[in-house]
Amino acid sequence: MKKILSIFLSALLLLSLSAPPALAAEAAASYPTVIVAGYSASDLYLTTQEGRKKIWGVDTQELLSRVLSNIAGIGRGLGALAFGHPEYISDLVGQAMVDMYGVMAYTPNGESVNDIHPYSENAADTQFSYLYRELGGEHAHEPEIMRTVAELYGENGYDQIFAFQTDFRQNIIDIAADLDRYIDNVRAYTGKDKVNLFAVSHGGEITSVYLHLYGAEKKAVNNAVLTVPAIGGAALAYDVMSENVVFDEETLFYFIENGTMLETDIDWLVRANQFGILDDVCNLLVHNYVKQILGYWGSMWDFIPGPYYDQLKETYLDRFESSELIRKSDIYHYEILPTMTEKLNACREAGINVYIIAGSDIPSVTGLQESSDAIITVNSSTGAYTAPYGQRFADGYRPRNTVCADPAHNHLSPAMTVDATCAYLPETTWFVNGLFHGMTWHDPYAKALASMLLFSDEPTDVRTYEAYPQFKFAENRSYSVLAAFDRSPEGYVSGSDGAIVIRNLSDRYPMRVLSVQFEGCSLTCDAPRDRYIAPGKSVKVPIGGVLPETSLTTVDLTVTYMLVGSVTPAGSKTYTFTVMNGEPQAYNAAEPFTAARHVGAFESRLSDPALSLLKKTGLFDLFSLLFNMLVGMLRSFRTLSC
Repeated sequence: MKKILSIFLSALLLLSLSAPPALAAEAAASYPTVIVAGYSASDLYLTTQEGRKKIWGVDTQELLSRVLSNIAGIGRGLGALAFGHPEYISDLVGQAMVDMYGVMAYTPNGESVNDIHPYSENAADTQFSYLYRELGGEHAHEPEIMRTVAELYGENGYDQIFAFQTDFRQNIIDIAADLDRYIDNVRAYTGKDKVNLFAVSHGGEITSVYLHLYGAEKKAVNNAVLTVPAIGGAALAYDVMSENVVFDEETLFYFIENGTMLETDIDWLVRANQFGILDDVCNLLVHNYVKQILGYWGSMWDFIPGPYYDQLKETYLDRFESSELIRKSDIYHYEILPTMTEKLNACREAGINVYIIAGSDIPSVTGLQESSDAIITVNSSTGAYTAPYGQRFADGYRPRNTVCADPAHNHLSPAMTVDATCAYLPETTWFVNGLFHGMTWHDPYAKALASMLLFSDEPTDVRTYEAYPQFKFAENRSYSVLAAFDRSPEGYVSGSDGAIVIRNLSDRYPMRVLSVQFEGCSLTCDAPRDRYIAPGKSVKVPIGGVLPETSLTTVDLTVTYMLVGSVTPAGSKTYTFTVMNGEPQAYNAAEPFTAARHVGAFESRLSDPALSLLKKTGLFDLFSLLFNMLVGMLRSFRTLSC
């Protein structure tokens, strides 16, 4: 059995010896690219007898004017909030929202109260070269992505990019029809028979439904790349519509760190101070004001994840008053989503390459504790089956194999938290552990993967290129450090490994590794003494000890480090690896989940009251960090004395 598993691991190591293709491949680059942006990206205009007025889009001057005119009221509201009274600030902000955006409300039957349309649905008006040069970038949503993709085309690249505009309030079926007409318009304008699609978030939901309804029949798409797509809904929509917003402040701060690619940890600011009063403000806002505006938008009801749709529909929608809204949303939930795999595979058989890139292993920022990218759950984004957040599948887990049952394919994540055998597209879906929503372009690996897929001439899957495995750790520089074993694929460990490779993800600061610790096995490793890791560089550190002769269980590796010159004195990052080193553990289906992380050396030494106190006060991570540093120093002294 051990030999069989060794062969399996070797196959995993040598998934492909071929190199990734050069970007801007000839055939793919001959087609224009339509950017299908995230939710609320399109500017909206109100049409009246007096003319056309912009009513949705960033207007910093108006916002500043409103803030300055209400500065005294805002001050009183914040003062009341500090004493536990959220009503005043909620009413102040809520009324301002209704004043500014109440015109965007829908009737209970899912129709716009007013005559509202996007900027333009015409290819000539939404070509990136026109938006950039003639309008100064206005209406060019996802501008960073648009600029990068344009540059990948080379000469006249700005002429190859088009920004799809839509009324995002609509039901997804209507928006998909808008996209169908727009693609036909772009094809006619450019003289090309196909386009590439690059979708983000809500754009991924739009694109998946477009492909479901029109893709295989019309064959108007070459490559479709869906990044962090909201195919099956968004956790945030459920939290808002159920009036159950509960902010996870630490996840929110991690989100900010990733978005700014900050190389200084700031999440510690909230570990000991959870601002629950903000939850009260938000839920009052939602109940009294926000639902006046978006409570009957078709898109919001399409965003409700499947397990919660029936319950919320029965609670908040009248089956007579909202019959048309319910009818359209039911089509999406009951007819389109259940057949998504079938229809996307039909697109692939018709020659359309459909790719999905999703973030994973992050809790929702607003309360729904499922594995997600902070906004979209992994199940919604990909169709994959996941363990509850904070847990993993039990040792020896056997995948469900409902979509892919090929025993030669490994679709189980190294952290044993994601089973992709039941994803919409197991062979063309990539998962990036720690990739936050909308941060594809802020993560070097995810950005390179998305760019490669967009311009790939040949069908590509998760085994095509060794450089692009199905499961990967995020590389946003705010994470500071990345660790892997030297001979196994990233996320795995076997008896053949003799070292760990530690990489400094920072662009600015040299790194000093203070300690390296393993949990779940007896492996040992000394921190590299008297050695700094330059920004972007790696070191290989030998390991000792014995790895268990077993498979389908996990070990944790914690690296404690210091970024020299950063205001953060020290930090730590823990990575989970699947062991592939012998016969698999026996799987007990009666107990399908276990804790995601092994109990650390520091935690194992604490009494239950002490552990509870440290976690309640937000000091557990700090004391654990200090303990790891002390252990690393003692191990170094012991090694030096030998």
